[in-house]
Amino acid sequence: MDQQLAQLEQRVHQLETCYKITSLLNSELNLSNLLDTIMNVTKKVMNADACSLLLVDEETDELVFQIALSDVGEKIKSMTQLKMGEGIAGTVAKTGDPIIVEDAYQHPKFNPDFDKKTGFQTGSILCSPLKAKGNILGVCQVIHGKNQGRVFQHSDLELFLLLCDSAALAIHNARMHLVLMENQRMEKDMEFAQSVQESFLPTSTPQHAHFTFAAQTHAAQVVGGDYYDFIPFENELLGIVLGDVSGKGVPAALQMARLMSDFRYIAQIDPTPKKVLTLINNTLCERSYRGMFTTAVFCLLDMKNRKLSIANGGHLSLLLKSKNSIQEIGSASGTPLGILPNMEYSQEEHFLQSGDEILVFTDGVTEPKNKQQEEFGLDRLKNLFANHTGSPEEFLQNLQNTIKQFTGDVPQFDDLTALTLKTLH
Repeated sequence: MDQQLAQLEQRVHQLETCYKITSLLNSELNLSNLLDTIMNVTKKVMNADACSLLLVDEETDELVFQIALSDVGEKIKSMTQLKMGEGIAGTVAKTGDPIIVEDAYQHPKFNPDFDKKTGFQTGSILCSPLKAKGNILGVCQVIHGKNQGRVFQHSDLELFLLLCDSAALAIHNARMHLVLMENQRMEKDMEFAQSVQESFLPTSTPQHAHFTFAAQTHAAQVVGGDYYDFIPFENELLGIVLGDVSGKGVPAALQMARLMSDFRYIAQIDPTPKKVLTLINNTLCERSYRGMFTTAVFCLLDMKNRKLSIANGGHLSLLLKSKNSIQEIGSASGTPLGILPNMEYSQEEHFLQSGDEILVFTDGVTEPKNKQQEEFGLDRLKNLFANHTGSPEEFLQNLQNTIKQFTGDVPQFDDLTALTLKTLH
């Protein structure tokens, strides 16, 4: 009776200890501090001479020493990683089953090299996997020195498993917290990148007595590779550029930012569209990076004489609406910019009449798909453009809404940019 009571009292004490330890571990979200706490608590509670903790490296699928507490702990940490199935710890990680070893030197999986390098004499070992959410995160083991004459019992295993379960859950939570913090940092960085990219784009459209302008861009990700710009010159001349850098995300956004600067600088030398594209193309070819290229349309609008000059480097044609008829103009006259040096781009001129409207756009306007994998397409765009009677700004808003209705819940796959200009009476 006294023995049963003693066992029950010991069990209650163990549960109280584990409850306190669980609370302690769950309060620590810094992974490095947490691992230190786990090892110090485990070594003390299990009254061990040494202990170590190894975590699985997801890239190599090997066990890596994180913490080792003993007189030779730092030597153990500096040793080679363990492969799955290698040694006692590797075996436990592979099988997912804990092991009690009375005498390490009698166990076939024991590797005495560690003792030889450290001078430590391993005796009894208690080793358990660290499991959380069905995954093995690593292995924890406590050790009695051989000269101490102590051996781990099955009663020790029960307490050790409770410790390891608490430790594994705490490690999982700390990792999730780390991921969350990193995601939040990345989100803030991307928000800043978005604001920087937006600062490159025009804050307003040009104002003129005979023309009205509108433009909009929507990146598929936080930042994108579509770009447009209005570049004013003397004598009521206006440069208009719209393009699409290959790819999406940050690399495309960085290329886009530099391209806009290139266009502004090179166009000041000579704003003739075909010459601008030729110089931009050679510049991109000189600093080509991982095969990135861009399609672009550069227009020079003579607002005094209502003449539009167009050069197209591998981009989609423009749409001209005149008296409710739609025609494609300014078709591509050469390869996209940044692929072949010394390309000669052609140029065409159009004299605009009162009420004429021009639409320039990227493939993000025509290529969105609905749930049936049907593209929005050029025909729908032409029809929408032909039937619109409002202002350029109203058309772009209508275009955005129509594409959204067409795609439904399908996520936006590509950057979407459109620019319109309309001659006034």
